[in-house]
Amino acid sequence: MKNKRILAPALLCACLFSTVVQAGSMDPVSLDEIAQAKSLTQVTTSTPRLSARSLQADTAARTTPTLEFLRVEAHRFEKSEASSDKRWADVTSYDYATDELVTRVVDLSNEKVLSTQRSKNMQPPLAAAELTRALGIVFDDVEERRILNAEYLRITGEVLNSADQLNYKAFTFFADSMPTVVNSASKACGAQRCAQLVLYTHDNVVFEVSPIVNLSAGVVTQRMGY
Repeated sequence: MKNKRILAPALLCACLFSTVVQAGSMDPVSLDEIAQAKSLTQVTTSTPRLSARSLQADTAARTTPTLEFLRVEAHRFEKSEASSDKRWADVTSYDYATDELVTRVVDLSNEKVLSTQRSKNMQPPLAAAELTRALGIVFDDVEERRILNAEYLRITGEVLNSADQLNYKAFTFFADSMPTVVNSASKACGAQRCAQLVLYTHDNVVFEVSPIVNLSAGVVTQRMGY
């Protein structure tokens, strides 16, 4: 009986360990694996910054990279695939030169790029660098900047002197989501990479204007109102 009591927990631990090994291929990618996947596909992250002391955007925020890294995710295997001994990842990036989404499947265990797929009219969520670049493009637009200054003054009674005074987020914008509202300049959004910015104060008061930025062209195409 004593031997059986010792054996049962051992068997249980073995079963649990076996389950973990089999599920490992679907575990979220680690920071090291993200770095490894980016290195294998030779995709780097642009890191634009906005000046803390001025509304003038950093030069890097106005420069559109040829290939913008988006994200690395664990590869989803088909049910028919034996995935227990594979550690693959999907690396997605956006090619601004051709307006294509680039998806590469990499084998992390063997350090190989297994496949590359290019797709038109595919616009996944924006990367942090794209969001920052969109705001930089708005700040570079004289008319948009004037309106931002006026909005901030209206809401807070204060002068907008620094980008740090703003909170902001952005969504991928598609022209066909508002077909009766978009102007001619925004009709390319979807085929090209566009962002709609939502700006608000640190007190969470939202601006009544929401610029649409064509990141592929590097211009503000339209201003939506609430």
